[in-house]
Amino acid sequence: MMLESQVMSIGSEAISADDPLLILFDETASDQLRKVSVIQRFSGLLPENYDIAVGNKIKFDDQEYTVKYVGELVKSNILMIGHATLNFKDVPENPQQNAIYLEPYELPQVKKGTIIKYS
Repeated sequence: MMLESQVMSIGSEAISADDPLLILFDETASDQLRKVSVIQRFSGLLPENYDIAVGNKIKFDDQEYTVKYVGELVKSNILMIGHATLNFKDVPENPQQNAIYLEPYELPQVKKGTIIKYS
């Protein structure tokens, strides 16, 4: 089962070369959250039985990443508010529970209109 979303906007403080992460929210995000987030719109309704797991792929247009860790809060956050923090670095000893850790360890090129596929 695959989810697909499109990047609707990118906050002015959402992408930092010093911190390899992206904070995703859907369009319900507050103005304050929008400054530091990538806003995504899912195509269609999100299936309640959707589950993302280690070994799954996330693609940003043609850039493919492999899921190395999924926090306990990710599934409910994605389904409720389109939220996940994507970390492009090694999984730490105490990983964030709202985060997905991805490899390779480099930020994807993301722009308004980028298609994100969770498979």
